[in-house]
Amino acid sequence: MNKKQYGFTLIELMVGLVLGLLIVAAGLSVFIAGQRSLNLQSGMGELQENANFGLSILAHDLRQTNLNTSSSQIVNNKASGSGIIFTTDNLPLSLAGANADNFTKQNNNNSATSVKSDQLTIQYIPQYLEVTRQDDCTEDPADSNCKKDSSGNFKKDTKYYVVDNVDCEGGKIDFKEKRVIVQRYFLKEDSFQIPGQPKAYGLYCDAGNYISGDAEIVGIGKNAQQLMQRIDAFNLKLGVRKPDGKSMRYATINEYLNTLMPVTVTDSDEYYNVMSVEVGVLARSTTPLNSESLIDNNKPYKLVGNNLILNTEQKDGSKFLREEFSQVVAFRNTLGVTE
Repeated sequence: MNKKQYGFTLIELMVGLVLGLLIVAAGLSVFIAGQRSLNLQSGMGELQENANFGLSILAHDLRQTNLNTSSSQIVNNKASGSGIIFTTDNLPLSLAGANADNFTKQNNNNSATSVKSDQLTIQYIPQYLEVTRQDDCTEDPADSNCKKDSSGNFKKDTKYYVVDNVDCEGGKIDFKEKRVIVQRYFLKEDSFQIPGQPKAYGLYCDAGNYISGDAEIVGIGKNAQQLMQRIDAFNLKLGVRKPDGKSMRYATINEYLNTLMPVTVTDSDEYYNVMSVEVGVLARSTTPLNSESLIDNNKPYKLVGNNLILNTEQKDGSKFLREEFSQVVAFRNTLGVTE
């Protein structure tokens, strides 16, 4: 009498194994697709947040351009006190030796593209609030303001000019004189680099200040702070009003300085005055997406009229999401002269 056989045949085991592998593969495929989608959405959200937040801060700063300056609401490369600093002509005579590397320039700084990035330098005088404080002093019969207080210490009243705000470096605006604030926006290598990834850049702001009589812009070029991380390019165009006062056009910095307003133009009736600025950044995500086939490192970009391609290091490096962002900022403190 034959005994009954129990269990699976070899064919049944093989079929079960194949079905199991198919189910696992399908689940793994869904997981990988979901992970890629999550990484893509996360990168895009990070990109949008970084660029939009950074541009809003930049635009807020730029709207102060030319505020309370001595330029009579004029912004050009000829007027002393002009809200944009192009040359030493826009500064007091005492600053004739100021470092021109800190002025507004085109194609001035290295970038992640084949073209260097621009640099924008503005100046303004904040709406100061005058306050009086008690400062220490040394007893001096000739100084009637230096008096002994109830604690036996010599004090005198000193006027300070303060603003309930900070400059772009986060420094307090608190002086004994109404000083002019200078802010320089430029691209440079990010202080935090990730090994194995192409060189990263950021948009930085450098702040300084001066009053007429100073031989240098105090603090400029010493403590720049990052406004936006992972910025591959920073370019701008100037919105200028034609001498007839009836029409406007955009010009690059070099076009403005060399073609529209060269040194040979001396008649104020022929001046092209700057009314606005269009700033643009090419931003990228911080996380690489090397598995994303839709990302092409050879893709050309157009930023405020400039045709850009990534440099060789960026092309050969990791894949990142990239997007152009731009914003036009009108200089509120220049519009009055055109009415």
